[in-house]
Amino acid sequence: MARSNGNGGSPRTYGHPCLIAQTLDVLGDRWTLLVLRDLMTGLRRYTDILQNCSGLSPNVLADRLKKLEAEGLVHRHYERGLPPRVEYTLTEKGWAVRPILLSLVEWGMTYANRFTRQSVGDSVPTDFAVRMIPTFAFEPELAKGVHVSLMLEIDDCEDCSAWTFEVADGRLLPQRGGRPADLRFRTNTDGFFRFFRGADPQECGELLLGEVEQARTFQRCFQLAPPVPVGV
Repeated sequence: MARSNGNGGSPRTYGHPCLIAQTLDVLGDRWTLLVLRDLMTGLRRYTDILQNCSGLSPNVLADRLKKLEAEGLVHRHYERGLPPRVEYTLTEKGWAVRPILLSLVEWGMTYANRFTRQSVGDSVPTDFAVRMIPTFAFEPELAKGVHVSLMLEIDDCEDCSAWTFEVADGRLLPQRGGRPADLRFRTNTDGFFRFFRGADPQECGELLLGEVEQARTFQRCFQLAPPVPVGV
């Protein structure tokens, strides 16, 4: 895939044998990594991604999704209906970008992080933090052999919707909205942070469905320590 300019114009490549240059030909366009970030954190529809990326134009998003699909990083699902339903998910090749994003998160936490815990719910939307933090605190090595899902509700913010997180096959699959799950957990923003830092689930909120031991198994798949990686 050739690189395009930041406005979705004429494609260009670095034309260099360096593997870094070849990787940037695929991933280096403006917005591309953020589109992959949003797909990785559970956004699947064009309108959701567009709404989440302030400053991203509809034409550029359409261009990036089309090119990511052509490169085999994204799969486009089309369902007939009135109106038709289109969703995007990552392929295995797309999921393989996760270590790159995680490295950017870690670098940003050290050198560029302007967000604090107190900024969540203020300058950082809580809904954004709720999908970002579990995604990048998730440790695949800790999740081997684990298959458990949790529906999370946060009751002290206006911008929150329920989120469902499924751990399966060493991967975390977030999805906005309530879905059938093994666990249903209701908490507030502070309880959310405590829960993903491994505090006793019974002290973090209300477990409405499922067993406490299941919740602890879910928690053990994450490693989160201050500062919280919300500034990505």
